[in-house]
Amino acid sequence: MSSPAPKPTPEPPPPTAVPATVPPSPQPRATPTLVSATPSPLAATPRVHPLQSLPDTPEQARAAELIAGEPGVYGFVVLDDSGAIVMSHNGTTPFITASTYKLILMADIYRRIESGSLDADKSIVLDESNFDDDGDMYFSYDDLGNAFTLQEYLFAVGAYSSNASARTLLTLTNPDDLRATAVAIGMERTYLFTDPTQLSFWPPEPGLDAPAEDVALARQYLEAAAEDGPVNVTTPLDMARYQFALATETLISPWVSAQIADILEQQLIRDRIPFFLPEDVRVLNKPGNLEDAVNDVGVIYLPEGIRAVALLSQAVPDTLVATLVEQRLALIATGTPEIPPITTEDLDDEDQEFVDVDD
Repeated sequence: MSSPAPKPTPEPPPPTAVPATVPPSPQPRATPTLVSATPSPLAATPRVHPLQSLPDTPEQARAAELIAGEPGVYGFVVLDDSGAIVMSHNGTTPFITASTYKLILMADIYRRIESGSLDADKSIVLDESNFDDDGDMYFSYDDLGNAFTLQEYLFAVGAYSSNASARTLLTLTNPDDLRATAVAIGMERTYLFTDPTQLSFWPPEPGLDAPAEDVALARQYLEAAAEDGPVNVTTPLDMARYQFALATETLISPWVSAQIADILEQQLIRDRIPFFLPEDVRVLNKPGNLEDAVNDVGVIYLPEGIRAVALLSQAVPDTLVATLVEQRLALIATGTPEIPPITTEDLDDEDQEFVDVDD
């Protein structure tokens, strides 16, 4: 599961954009609104414990077979509706977040709105300095200089992975507060805009589900990224905890959970977790990409219960292959026994080329 780590794309604050496969263009605008839900005190997120032994499940066996021999580092954690771990690989190994860091940002801003320290209708002018060189996934150049509400920026961050919106919202918070929000959610090893070498658990040690060579490559990858500036670090277990809290309406509070779930259900980029799932299956997801990292995290609502899913990868030589792998990992997470193989037709399919390339 390892190979020499290519120099990763740096992720300094604000995150730098990877050139888009399809040039961004103005998207049809939804009308962002707050969801009706009663604001409430801080919710107690059910505790999701680290792995005590490898899951003895068909899903674990299928997932291990799928990723065997794939270059780079893959990590995943899937939880059922009781919080039990259904499948896990590199669960506590550190990964670069790519755009999934925006989930913590959304929770932090909504926490402030619920407390009354921010107003969802507050307007902030969209500044050109927050645009990527090739534009934005949500806003157009015609929008520059105009004012938009916090609610619209939050919608654009969650549903369109807008970097311009994320950078605008980041002016309202700071790394310490983002860390405090992550801790409140139960994300023990998630740090935004940090130097990983200064973290208390560094250098990382292999967990029960982590090959030593994967952990070594993850360390090499993140330390190389940090040479260019602060990076955003998480683990598959932490991201699964976030999704579990979202599904159980304990992500900060039921009100905050409802706002984020409503936005993620309108996600534009559906080429990973939802890809193989029937249209009538409800899925919330938030993807993220760098030039050599492919992530998707979310909640799958099955008739028998939810699945909280975190699929991460880094130091991968081919992001299309990583996308195809994660599509199948998500299908495995649902308990589906028959998993389609990755074929040469998949690798040549131009329709597979639209991915979240906004970091």
